[in-house]
Amino acid sequence: MTHRISDDCIGCGACAKKCPEEAIEGEIKVRFDIDPYLCQDCGTCFGTCRQGAIIDPDGNPSPRPRKKKAVKATVDTEICAGCRTCLLNCPREAIRFIKPRVFSAGYCRVDTQICAGCGTCTRSCITGAIQVL
Repeated sequence: MTHRISDDCIGCGACAKKCPEEAIEGEIKVRFDIDPYLCQDCGTCFGTCRQGAIIDPDGNPSPRPRKKKAVKATVDTEICAGCRTCLLNCPREAIRFIKPRVFSAGYCRVDTQICAGCGTCTRSCITGAIQVL
């Protein structure tokens, strides 16, 4: 039996990007799946998932990070281009676009109550304005 993905998957795609066999497929914001014929049980996905959604062959869920410090995304509004790419790619829909009343392009802001700290927004940000801290 190979690794598999549970319903706890939020569709961030981190596991698919790390899989050396390209055995994991899916769409952002939708549960991903592991192709059992391609999976070599290397465990890379198991160590990558922050949601505890990867199940190993023995039935154990991947470990979630310790809750010592909340890992959340933050936006540097000074360099945010207001392009909304991060907003469109966030699997938790934790990013909102703020349109100021003055002549400005606007900027994005992360709702830290919703953000899971998966980092999808940092990979899609064209200006590098987002950091997961």
